[in-house]
Amino acid sequence: MKQLTVVAIAVLVATQANATEVYKNEKVTLDLNGRAYAGQFLGTKDNGTEKSEKYGSNNYIRIGAKGETVITGTQKAIGAYEAQFKSQSTETDVKESSSNITTRLAYGGIKDDTFGAITFGRQIGAVGTLAGWTDVALTDGYGNDGLGIKADQYGTYRAGEMLKYSGVFNNVQIDADYKFDSNGTDVNSSVTDASKSETTANIGAYGAAVSYNHPSGFSVGTGYNVAQRNKTAQNDAKLWIIGAKFDDKSWYAALNFDKGSDYFYTTGGSSIDTTGTEAALGYNFANGFGLMSTYNKMKQEVSGGSDVNAVDYYTLGAQYKFNKNLRVMAEYRINNKDTGVNASSTAAVGSANTYDYKNDMQLAVRYDF
Repeated sequence: MKQLTVVAIAVLVATQANATEVYKNEKVTLDLNGRAYAGQFLGTKDNGTEKSEKYGSNNYIRIGAKGETVITGTQKAIGAYEAQFKSQSTETDVKESSSNITTRLAYGGIKDDTFGAITFGRQIGAVGTLAGWTDVALTDGYGNDGLGIKADQYGTYRAGEMLKYSGVFNNVQIDADYKFDSNGTDVNSSVTDASKSETTANIGAYGAAVSYNHPSGFSVGTGYNVAQRNKTAQNDAKLWIIGAKFDDKSWYAALNFDKGSDYFYTTGGSSIDTTGTEAALGYNFANGFGLMSTYNKMKQEVSGGSDVNAVDYYTLGAQYKFNKNLRVMAEYRINNKDTGVNASSTAAVGSANTYDYKNDMQLAVRYDF
């Protein structure tokens, strides 16, 4: 009971004082953070021949915690957790359900101020550190579509069962990871071996990335990731990425390009290679007003078939920050995606429905603590 009271007080203090550091002494540091987000997508409803890919409410609460404890000298034990709670239109939609609660991060490990950190759990993969350079759309739900580097996608972004090393030496950052094959279930599951399936979330994978970050705000990096498929008829999924960014706190510009080999498979067994491009350009004014434009494109190249643009859009966004906690945003998407492609960019080419994908936009308010 005392522990619950301490946590409740810590969250209350963090919220009211607009601070994340809620406890610190010579050996222990605890940070709490969170976000309340309320958004609405506006566009064309599905009428069988045309629709917007985004339509309806987009509301959630995000809570996170990070802790550090000194072991000895420059060594520290570290841990992090972040969860997201989805909010729907009615109270009956948000009853306790696994579909409404998402664990984004959950990992622990050891950090040395000289040699770097080794962590295990659900965390961001090596190539995901570079993909984050262009995942900067102002509103939630846009961006992070062109590269194919996404959560639970071959260990490229946020993924479970991951062992990771990360270190910074002068201006060079090195990241390397190995994601264990979960075989479609965990040790406590009652699912039989025959019914286990191989998905992008449970396939074993490994990756590495290196970046150079100049004090002026310019960065350049490259990375490589391999997902180890066990099915004999399918090759391993491989991805190479290269990118650059510039950030001086006012101007922001970033560009990422990647190539994926055997990244997806159609239901007929044909492999799909990908070429992805993401870009971002923005400016923050001193008065709290900011602008951001992004570009996302993924070309899927099907063996024995035609190539399609599974993702192809621009976003134009603006925001106003009342202070460091509260902001309002509006973002408009110009969608040039090919018709006849599934709504998800990670789906195989082809669809039961052929849609004319219309533009959409999002209005949102966000509070961070």
